[in-house]
Amino acid sequence: MRVLTRLLLVLGILLTIFVTAVTLLKLSQDREAKAVRANLQAERRDLLEQLIRLRGQSLYEFVRDYSLWDAMVDFLRSGDRQWAAVNIDASLRNFDAQAVWVLRADGAVHYVVTAPGQPELADLLPREPAFLARLQTEPELHFFVRAASGIVEIRTAPILPSADIPRQQKPRGWFIVARQWDAENLKTLAESLQSRVTLDVPVPSDSPATIQLRHPFADWKGAPLAVLHLSYFSPSLDVLLDGSDDEIWLLYVFGALNFLVIALTGMLWFIRPLQQLNRGLVSGQRETLVPLISRSDEFGDVAKRLAGSFIQRDALQESEARLLHSIELRARLARDLHDGIIQSIYAAGLGLESLTKLRATDPAAADRRLASCQQMLNETLWQVRNFIGALEPESDRRQTTSQSITTLATSLQALQSVPIALDVDQAVAARVSPTQELQLLQILRELLSNALRHSGARHIRVSLQAQAGDLIELTVTDDGIGFDPAQNSGSGRGLRNLAARAREVGGQFEIASSAGKGTRIAVVFRAMH
Repeated sequence: MRVLTRLLLVLGILLTIFVTAVTLLKLSQDREAKAVRANLQAERRDLLEQLIRLRGQSLYEFVRDYSLWDAMVDFLRSGDRQWAAVNIDASLRNFDAQAVWVLRADGAVHYVVTAPGQPELADLLPREPAFLARLQTEPELHFFVRAASGIVEIRTAPILPSADIPRQQKPRGWFIVARQWDAENLKTLAESLQSRVTLDVPVPSDSPATIQLRHPFADWKGAPLAVLHLSYFSPSLDVLLDGSDDEIWLLYVFGALNFLVIALTGMLWFIRPLQQLNRGLVSGQRETLVPLISRSDEFGDVAKRLAGSFIQRDALQESEARLLHSIELRARLARDLHDGIIQSIYAAGLGLESLTKLRATDPAAADRRLASCQQMLNETLWQVRNFIGALEPESDRRQTTSQSITTLATSLQALQSVPIALDVDQAVAARVSPTQELQLLQILRELLSNALRHSGARHIRVSLQAQAGDLIELTVTDDGIGFDPAQNSGSGRGLRNLAARAREVGGQFEIASSAGKGTRIAVVFRAMH
């Protein structure tokens, strides 16, 4: 059955029930009496709450205006009693309040004032630590306490600068005001409501035309402290309540039938399928839609299309993942080729260039340099083979980090006549993880190669030392010609690769250089455990 057909069927059922109920309700005057009673009760309750709220409005305005006031913040610091007498004491009568407390941020009383003749109100505030904790967690409190003279209404608000209207800053203190609910207040409330109003003592009544209401007053913990009882006798309701109990029963039957039909049909035909569709959308799993796919209505059609979209989404995500992996692999291989293999080949080439001149002056040194070039080319060949096997270039090293740095520096120094001094802290080197070691060796190879090729340095120094805050610093320093980092930072792949590798070890890439004063390049990072 289609959804539209089911909706029409529900409307037909509801219409039949409604016509029947209206026919029966015409015979009943009790329904009118019940409605009048309900309306009267709602009106009385709304009027009672409005009057209580209106009664407390001046307290609310008092605590709201004075707590969000820059002058009150200054008063917490200055403790100026003369200012308080003018601005707080004199305002008690204006806001119909009997007591005011100004608390500091630690909960200590900074200032307190009571209305004349009511000094006992000064000790009404709760002393429990939990009260201060609640002040700190809730922006405003409204509660009641019991005093010897009756019930006292209290409102609180955090003292903050006037610009902090959302009250998001940490409270500087609290502004607290109080008003007493005495017999005169109850009398005024009773006259306004044309009812009998008592506190804590219910007003007995046997008349069904009497509306009785209860309004609890809670303490600061939220527990009932006192109950305000209202008893209102309605002559018009007394007249209407002469109807039959059968008519009231028919009213309940009408409501129950409507609720039952709407609830059952709505749950079975609409809510449950929509919930299944929602679960499918949230989980993204086709299996959650299986109960709906076999249906022949609109929900089944939607479920089929949704399941098809899940299949297409999974295929698209798989393709995207493969594409991202390919892009990432290509970028990594390009970077490693530049920083590793190309630098090694270039260094070997520099060593070979100087062989002719060196062989004429020092054949033994030339032979050693030739052997070093051969060794470096063999290592480069080994790296190329690892690239072909989709491996990182130094993934099978069994040397320590310190040994790897020494081997790299020795290999590059053998190709040039520039001495490379090493200052490697063994304990610091032991804290470097294998992943970090791989990136640091690539960074060091690039830096040493650049120093040997471009700087014209006579001395190069490599340092791996601990820094403050559990940091490690790898530095390469030379006494060459230097350069302007601002003019060279955006050019060439080398510096970009070095900065990227520094980020991969969780560190920062720093360059300090100027023309004629050499270069110092550092990578500062934190060891990964």
